[in-house]
Amino acid sequence: MAEKIQLIVANPAGNTTILVLSPVDRERYAEVAGKLLQIDFKRIKAAHGGSLPFFPGTFTEEVYRQEIRGEQVGFVLEDRTDPETGEKTAAVEMAGMEFCGNAFRAFACWKAQGFRPPLREVRGKMSGCEGILTAAIDAEGKNAEVTMPLPVSVSRYGEGVLVDLGGIAHLVLPDAEPSAERFEALRKEFNRFSAFGAMFMDGENGFMTPVVYVRDAGTMYFEGSCASGTTAAAVVETLEKPDGTYRYSYRQPAGTLEARVVKESGRIREIRLGGPVELSQVIEVEI
Repeated sequence: MAEKIQLIVANPAGNTTILVLSPVDRERYAEVAGKLLQIDFKRIKAAHGGSLPFFPGTFTEEVYRQEIRGEQVGFVLEDRTDPETGEKTAAVEMAGMEFCGNAFRAFACWKAQGFRPPLREVRGKMSGCEGILTAAIDAEGKNAEVTMPLPVSVSRYGEGVLVDLGGIAHLVLPDAEPSAERFEALRKEFNRFSAFGAMFMDGENGFMTPVVYVRDAGTMYFEGSCASGTTAAAVVETLEKPDGTYRYSYRQPAGTLEARVVKESGRIREIRLGGPVELSQVIEVEI
């Protein structure tokens, strides 16, 4: 029997994200996500009386002209009340229970629009992260900047640097040509992480190509952009710098993300990650 699912399609800097609004049991995340990732949303938009956002960047011209497919799926949970403070906390969980800054940015923009006037700040929880995240939303609701988790560890690996953010780990590779074959070899070496990415950096042109694998969801994508990968790259760039506040901008295949890193007493104390977000209307699909 077909199952009806309500969702929105989000475009946080080109990292196409499906946010499921209907309740789904956690043990079914991978199953439901697998079905949703196969949908070409451009083919169904007319049937729902609306249009999906125009996705800017290289992928629009080369791919999204023909189709719009998700790269990842997040599941929106009902607000939970903290028994100690009484505060209601919003939450989103990814299909593989990994951390994803772009998904939280998209979720925060959607959440903010549910209030009148729209919220300028959204606090909430995200899978793969122990603490509360805070996202600042601009007045138009089209840009969100989120606090990112600080690295659990940073270590050298060959020519690259491995940055473990807790809910996902990234290997930042300087002056590296993107390669599916190389990524597959690396993925096998880092299979201890439930979510792993390789950030292929082109320092001369300020360009980064993110490739991410999520073990429990069984997905591997050359992503349009990657928030946690951008965070990892910014961490690596800040390692040898003196105390201060540093800003970085990374162009990626389908969008640009900006990171702000604060370093004090020789340690990274804060990381904020921002960029554009577009949202579709609520769509109902059958899977």
